[in-house]
This record gives sequence, structure tokens and C-alpha cells, in this order.
Amino acid sequence: MSETPHPDLEQRLAALEQGNPRRRASQPRRAPLLAMLITGLIIAAGAALFLVSGQDEEVALPTAKPDEFQAEGDGFGTIEPFVPPPAPGPEIVVVTPDPAEPNADLLAQIKALQAQIENLQTAPKPALEKDTADAEAIDALTAEIAALQAASEDAQKQLRDELAARDRELKQLRRDLELAQLDANKSVPAPFGPSEEELRAREEEARRLAELQRRAEEERAFEARRIASPVIAFGGTAGANAGKSELDERSFGEVTEFVLNGALPSAVTQAEVIANPSNTVVQGTMIQAVMETALDSSLPGQTRAVISEDVFSYDGTRLLIPRGARLIGRYRSGIKVSQRRVTIAWDRIILPTDQTIRISAFGGDALGRSGVTGDVDTRFLQRFGSAALISIISAAPGAAANEVQDKTAADVLQDVGNDLADATDSVIGEYLSIGPVIHVDPGARVTVMVDRDLEIF
Repeated sequence: MSETPHPDLEQRLAALEQGNPRRRASQPRRAPLLAMLITGLIIAAGAALFLVSGQDEEVALPTAKPDEFQAEGDGFGTIEPFVPPPAPGPEIVVVTPDPAEPNADLLAQIKALQAQIENLQTAPKPALEKDTADAEAIDALTAEIAALQAASEDAQKQLRDELAARDRELKQLRRDLELAQLDANKSVPAPFGPSEEELRAREEEARRLAELQRRAEEERAFEARRIASPVIAFGGTAGANAGKSELDERSFGEVTEFVLNGALPSAVTQAEVIANPSNTVVQGTMIQAVMETALDSSLPGQTRAVISEDVFSYDGTRLLIPRGARLIGRYRSGIKVSQRRVTIAWDRIILPTDQTIRISAFGGDALGRSGVTGDVDTRFLQRFGSAALISIISAAPGAAANEVQDKTAADVLQDVGNDLADATDSVIGEYLSIGPVIHVDPGARVTVMVDRDLEIF
């Protein structure tokens, strides 16, 4: 392999160089001329560009200069206010209506009405015989009602007098019966047997006792009929309340007396058949509620609760007491040592429909038990701590008297201790008799058992 990779190409190149000698001579001279020509063109183009750019002058942007505030003259200069041109007046066009043709039927009706008005004005007034008869009948009925009321009052007064007389007679018979029973129980010595007079006296005594027993049974039956008998009164009921005996007054406890007589009872008509079952909440219905106010049994006061469940009518067709209705009631104070419930009396139900219902019902807990439970503060430290402190204070002079050597001073201290002990005995008793306090927080669940039929429309 030769060092020259392409010998043919080199030979051809050498032949071309040898065959064109002019070209070889002109190449060195043509290259400098071309460079000078290009340089001259560049310089000419730069000069032309400079001349063209030098002829354009910079155009200054217009700027505004602030003027100083001029104090003289009008602030608006020569601006004249705009005065709107006057509005053109309304063009009045007079339109003459065409004469309406009279309606013959309407004119006839007007004439007929005018004739009726004239007849009514000229007609004579009717006689008042019928009104007079009605007035007389009303007066007669009023007089009869007044007579019936007077007769009823007289009958009631006579009945009360008879009942009072019967009561007195019954008491006398009871006393006689007791005396007779005491006499009959006495043992009489009869060594030789009863005589005829004694037998006759015993028979008479037995008949008398039987008669007294029969009359006492009749009086008891009459009193039972009197209690069960319905009495219709036209006047007030003060006479009925006046006949209460001491036994009736003692039959009510303090709690029942507080609930029943604390509020005025509302009169409710009761019947064997419920007249309006769709408007009646019957007695014994349980109302669920939640306490809205807190309760502290240290002092009596008012309380309030919110009904939490809907209460429907007896037949279940209507919602009579909705949720959100308010309960107004009272609670007692004076809790005993072993008592864990506070008594609440509910007096009033306020409905969202602007209706109010008066009741006299006990308040119970969530299970219906009478009374409401809460946090019980037994006040143990206040009771026994105060009593112990007072006892120590009263015993201090006696203890000091034992330490004193002087007999006179010891006697004085002993007397002071005795006087102080006597003075503090009542105080200790008062502290020991302090009762507990029950606290009921808001949100506690309570129940109210309706004590009567409630009609809500």
C-alpha cells in the first residue's frame, strides 16, 4: 500500500495546475482587491446610516406643569351652570262625550225603588203588641227564676239547719249510747238472783239500747246519703265550706294541704261519659318535663319547667299540649333530716297557642315517684362542728377552774361556765336541728300527673 491514498486524484490536480497558468498568476492579485471592495462597501453603508440617523430629531413628549392655587376669583372659573330648558306645558285636549242613551230598564227599577221608599215612609207604624207580649213573658220568666232562686236558698238554709240539728242529735245519741254501754258493763252483785223489777229494768234498758243503736245506724245512713247526694246551688259555696268538721281538717297532711290549697282550683265539668274525647286530657295522664330553673330547698319559691314530650288527647287524634309548653309551680322548704326529696306543686300550664290551664298536681321524678331528687347537703360539719365548738367554749371556764389554786377564782370560773352552758344549750339544740338542703340542677327530668280532666280547644 502506498502512502498516497488517491494517486489518480493527485495526478489530475497536477495536470490542471500545469494546464491553466493564467489562473495561477491572477489569483494572488484578485484576493486583495476583493477585500478592499468589501471594506469600502461597509464604510459607505455606515456613513449612510449615520447621516440618516443624524437628520431625525428627538420629539419631546408634552408634559404638564402644576400651577399654583389661585385664591382670587371664582373657583370654577368661567364655568356657567347648566340651566335646563323649561318643560313644555301639557296639552289639554277637550273631548266632548257623546250623550248616553238612557236605559229604560234601569229607569224603571229606580222608579220602583223610589215608590217603595215612599210607601215605607208613609206607612203607619205597626202595633207593639207582640213586643209587649214578649216583654211580659220575659218579665214573668225572670220573676219565676228569682222565685226559684229564693226558694232554693230557703231550702238550702232549711236543709243546713236540719243537718246541724241532726248532727247535734247524733252526738247526743252517741254520748247516751256510750253511757249506757258503760252502765251495762258494770257488775251488780246479786246474791239471791235478779228480782222482777230488775229484770223489767234490764229489758227496758235493752230496748232503749236497741232503739239508740237503730237511730245511730239511721243517722249514719242519712249522713252517707247526704255526702253522696248531688246538691245544685245557685249562689256561692261559702256555706258548704263552713260545715267542715275538725276531722276533715285533720285528715289532710301538710304536703297535701300545700299542693291542694296553694293555688285556686279551676272548675272542670266532669261526667260519666267524656263529652269531647278529642279535646280532653284525662286525669292521670303523665306529662314529661325538664327543669328549667335550679332549685334550692333552703327557702320556698317558684320554679319553672319545659314540657319535653307531646301530650295527645284521650282518643289520640289531636295534639293538645305540644313540646315547649311551660309549667309554673312552687316548691317547699323545711326538709327533714331523713328526707331525700323535695315536694313540687305544679299550678299552671302555658301553651304556645296563648292558652293557660290551671292545675294542682304533684311533681315526681322520671319514674313518677312523688318528689324530685337532687344533691342532698346534710350540712354535717355545720351541725355537729358548731355544736362541738359551742360545747368547748362552754366547757372552757370549768376546765380553767380546775387549774386555778385560788378557791374564790375557781368558784367564779365555775359559775361562769355553768351560766355559759345554760345559755348555749338552746343554741346547740338549734344547730343540731338544722335540716338538710336539696339542690336540683336545671335539666333534671320530672313528671306531672294530671289531677283532673283538662279540656283544651
